Formats: sequence, C-alpha cells, structure tokens
Amino acid sequence: MLVKIASLVFDFNLYPRHEVDEYCVTDYAKAMAAGEVFPPIIADKKSSRIVDGWKRAKAALKWQGESANIEVEFRSYRTEADLLVEAISLNTVHGERIGRYDLQRCVILGDQFGLDSEKLATAMRITPEHLDAIRAKLRTTRAGDVVANKQVGQHLPNVITIKNREGLKNAGGGNQVFFVNQVINLIEHDLLDTSNERLMERLAVLCDLLRPLVKKAA
Repeated sequence: MLVKIASLVFDFNLYPRHEVDEYCVTDYAKAMAAGEVFPPIIADKKSSRIVDGWKRAKAALKWQGESANIEVEFRSYRTEADLLVEAISLNTVHGERIGRYDLQRCVILGDQFGLDSEKLATAMRITPEHLDAIRAKLRTTRAGDVVANKQVGQHLPNVITIKNREGLKNAGGGNQVFFVNQVINLIEHDLLDTSNERLMERLAVLCDLLRPLVKKAA
C-alpha cells in the first residue's frame, strides 16, 4: 500500500538499534533517486509506527520530503511486546549488521517489555548463553563501574575526576549518540509533552548547557 511518509511514526522507544546510521540513509536516498526499488516498510496498523525500515523511511524523507509516497505493509500486533519482538527479529535477519551496542539495546528493550529470555534470544538470533552474557555486562555497567562505562566515557582521560565518576554512575551505559538522537527524535517529530512543566524545565537546563559547547565548537 502506498502511503504518505509523513503519516508514519518514528517511535525510537521501539527501535532495536542504538542509533540510525545517517551514512546508510544517504546511500539509500541516492539509490532511490537512481530508481532502485526497496522492500516495503513494515508498520503497525493501529498506530502507524514503523516496525522495520527506519533507514528506508528516512531515506525517502531525505530524497522527496514529507510529500513522498512509500510502499508500506501494515501488520497487526496483539501487544506492544509482540511488536517489539518482530522489530528485533526483522532487524537482526537482514540489512545493516547488528553490532554490540545494538544487541545491548535489544536486551534493555526486551527486559523493559517483560519478554522472557527464550523469546528474546530467538528474536535476537543469539544463544541463551550469549543473552546472559550481555545481561551480565549491562548489570556491571549500570552498577557505575568506570571501566564498564567506557561506552559512555570513552573520550575521558585515564585520570577520572569525582565529577566524571558521578556522571558515569547515572549514565547507564550505551553510546552517547544514542541519547542525543533520542532527544532529537522527540523534537523533530513533535513528540515532546510541552505541557509537562518538569520536562520543559529540564530542557531549559539543557539549552543553557549546550550554549557554551556550541560556542566553543564554533
């Protein structure tokens, strides 16, 4: 079914990867402009959220903008967990190679949605032992261990300050680009709850913190 790309919803809370590869998106957009035909996007029939095909959808946006039409296969899911299982399964069977951080994100999302270990491991196409190893790594990272948090603080010097250590304890592991992309996604797709006073207060703090960083980078 052909639908307007603007009608689809990018819900990062159900995206199995830690970030969207913008280089891949650009390559896809060029291929689309050259006439290459891609498989249809998979989306939830009820909510229009993209289940599989984020990069293809973003490539269509990059190529033709929000007026672009794109082929979509709508599917129905009994629960949010079922939707997540398919999103993970489809992302691990084709397309861009799924990396270490992506596997960690899949485990985090699976645990958040209460997926049992067998179903999650099957969707991720890994062994139960591998799943247990990823969970053990995440537990170590979340405990605030500076070495385990090198994913977040990999740019830090060998001498870690008290300020660094406290920040790492609250970071929870993962790639920094992932966290920034989450905020960008919420803003770009008008998903922020602007009526939430606490949220807007924290965004104001973020703005104040970003100004000197942007000025320094410039």
